[in-house]
Amino acid sequence: MAEIKQALVLTGGLLPGFTAAQTWPALAAYLRIDPQRLRDDVLARAPIALKESDDVARLQSLQQGAAAVGAVIEIHPVDARGSVFVLIDNVARGPLPRAFVAKRIVAGDWPAGVRVAAVGSTQWAPFELPEPAAVAAPGAFELSLEPFVEPESEPEPAAEPDRMAAGTHRAATSTAVSVRRDGVTPSAEGAAFERLPAGEAIHAGFWRRSAAYVIDGLVLFIPLIILNVVPAIGWLLGLAGHWLYFTLQESSSHQATLGKRAMGLIVTDALGSRLDFARACGRYFGGILSVLTFYVGYMLAGWTERKQALHDIVADTFVVFEDVVPGYEMPTTRPPMPWWGWVANIAVFVLPIALVGILAAVALPAYQGYVTRAKVLSIESEISNARIEIAEAQMSGEDCPQGSRTASSVMVAGIELGGSAPACTITVTVASGVPDVGELAGETIVWTYSDTGVWTCAATIDSEQLPPSCR
Repeated sequence: MAEIKQALVLTGGLLPGFTAAQTWPALAAYLRIDPQRLRDDVLARAPIALKESDDVARLQSLQQGAAAVGAVIEIHPVDARGSVFVLIDNVARGPLPRAFVAKRIVAGDWPAGVRVAAVGSTQWAPFELPEPAAVAAPGAFELSLEPFVEPESEPEPAAEPDRMAAGTHRAATSTAVSVRRDGVTPSAEGAAFERLPAGEAIHAGFWRRSAAYVIDGLVLFIPLIILNVVPAIGWLLGLAGHWLYFTLQESSSHQATLGKRAMGLIVTDALGSRLDFARACGRYFGGILSVLTFYVGYMLAGWTERKQALHDIVADTFVVFEDVVPGYEMPTTRPPMPWWGWVANIAVFVLPIALVGILAAVALPAYQGYVTRAKVLSIESEISNARIEIAEAQMSGEDCPQGSRTASSVMVAGIELGGSAPACTITVTVASGVPDVGELAGETIVWTYSDTGVWTCAATIDSEQLPPSCR
């Protein structure tokens, strides 16, 4: 006959002579759970099953260790139908074995017909009390029958039942994975904890994560600017603040920064559970590798099977949608990108590219005009000797010099002097087939001298490309 699986249930009560101030830190140390995590994720939802196993002796050992520090823990058989969440004072408690729920109802601690939801379901329905004989079945191990004492902490505010079940199950799962004694992980013996599968509706890709990071950048922008005003120390404080912003939030009960929350995302380990602070730190500093790879490490979030960036691969973490809850059926429909996510991505990626395009459209023609004018000025320097020759002829009362003159620049095909006094001319023909001349190839520029000693010029090219003296 198969062994009946039992559940180790933390009731949230205290044994006589103990106080919450001494019991809960001691229990956290015994179970190797962070005290804050025990308070926020476990006691806030007690009663709650910490572990399921068919090794009753081991459960009894854990129960005795907990009793030694003042915690009331009971052992109950797990029904073949599985455990349930129970809605008490608008707070989802559990998961709990059905035998425990039946015992509370029979004892009058909970009302008959209290609403429950099976693990893996979001449907709440009145609890169906089994036959009296079943409630007191011989298989029920009640090794600690001290009266139930409500924990000192205030109950959590009401939430939507279906979301409460999901959130409670996530917290319970996260806690169970972390409870280890003698090197044994309860998840291997209790509920089935498996690595998150791949899926578009499970893992968030590059663009959604990018939008979340942009929002986080906006949140941090002003504080970091203020800190950087202080030399040296401000820079160090900014780095520390950036690190704590990400690690504290991603290891908190929210499992996400403000940006990720705005995008409906959370950060989990490989089992879909909450990160502890150490792993959140590892993930944060792993981002250095993503930067050193010229940000290709971040882009991997768009290519890898489970949408992991390089720092996620290093830390074995995942960024998933908030509806992904271990133990529940995985979602099959990918949530649409919120409009503010598209705005954030457009602001960071599309607008800069568009601005660069606009600047290029304006600046490129201006630059080309500048280059052409520079070439014309270079050509103009070739006629300085011809100008002197014409000026001397005019001062001597002679007619305009005539004929060809040589040029030292390869851009000039020829220089021709002509005209009748006082309107002497210098005609320059730009060379063809020379790389440096570009669009000026084969063009002509004519400089004309006047009796007032002023030179003017005309050309077959656009006047905007000529130097100021030729306009």
